[in-house]
Amino acid sequence: MNATYQQLLHKWATLAPDQCLTTNRDYNFKVKILPTVEKRNSSEAWRLISSENIAWRLDSGEGLVFSQLNFLLLTVMHYCAVRHSSIQFAFDELGVSATICHGLKSQAHPHPAIAALDAYIQLLEF
Repeated sequence: MNATYQQLLHKWATLAPDQCLTTNRDYNFKVKILPTVEKRNSSEAWRLISSENIAWRLDSGEGLVFSQLNFLLLTVMHYCAVRHSSIQFAFDELGVSATICHGLKSQAHPHPAIAALDAYIQLLEF
C-alpha cells in the first residue's frame, strides 16, 4: 500500500504541480492548502504529506496519519467541486472505492482519501 499511495502522490505532483509538489524525499509531498479546506495566514501555504509506513500508521491508529488523510480527502473533494465533478464512495470488504463523474472509478483502498485521490488522478489524466 505504501508504494501505491506514493505512486498516486507522484502522479498528482506530475499532473498538477500547482496542487502537489514532490520534495527531496520520495515519501514526502507538499499539498497546497486551500482556504476553503484549512485556514492559514498565507495563501501560499503547503502541508507536508508522508507516504512512509502508511499501512502501519493506519493499522496502529496513529493520529497524525488520519489528520493528513482527512486533509487530503477534503482537498480532493474541493478540487472536484471546483470542476463540477461529483464524487461518490462505495464501501465493501475489500475497502473503499471512489467514483468521479459516474465513470472514473478507483481501485479499492483502505481509506476514502486514497480512493478519492486515485479517482481524481484519473480525472486529471482525462
